[in-house]
Amino acid sequence: MHIGHVLPESALDMRDFDPLNVSRVAERHLATLTDARQRQILCNFIEHARAEATGDYTALMASCSRKRQSYTAWGTGGDYAARLPQSYPALEEHYLGLIAMNLYLIHVDVEKLVVGQDTLMLEGIVHQLYPGELVEPIFGIAVDDPGRVYQLSKRSCIIFIFDEDGLGCGEHAYSNGPTTAENLCPVDPALVPTAFWNNPVKAA
Repeated sequence: MHIGHVLPESALDMRDFDPLNVSRVAERHLATLTDARQRQILCNFIEHARAEATGDYTALMASCSRKRQSYTAWGTGGDYAARLPQSYPALEEHYLGLIAMNLYLIHVDVEKLVVGQDTLMLEGIVHQLYPGELVEPIFGIAVDDPGRVYQLSKRSCIIFIFDEDGLGCGEHAYSNGPTTAENLCPVDPALVPTAFWNNPVKAA
């Protein structure tokens, strides 16, 4: 699917922020598919996206293959790609850390979604919430108030890879360059989602 136009790389109105947006788009696309393998892959992607959006670590890991994993990224700068997981045990640590650090709340404005036989391509604008105190350690960008929550808005293209059983076994991501201060926007405290203050890992 393709929405027919190019989305702006700008901050999303937080009143429209919905971590389940990408799974809802994928569900609508699923209704158009008849090929069994494509449906299997897209169903896994939907399960994965829902689990990540809600911080459901158990369901998230269940959507991933234990056979192999391959994660990489281009255009991010620094050593980000070198730190990405290359095995299921490393992926467990990766996702547990992602949720624990409150980096799992992501709204994707989907521009293109393409489903193949062993890959799925997603392109659009990724809007991700970051605790202010993590912005400088992760991106090397000093923010005005580390106590605030920031929205990162960045164009990204992600190729999801699937094994023989239709489970996710990797993500290869492309962006249009390293994150800059222009990609970050402080969020009005009144508009920060309640889920951000109720971390599912820390509450367990």
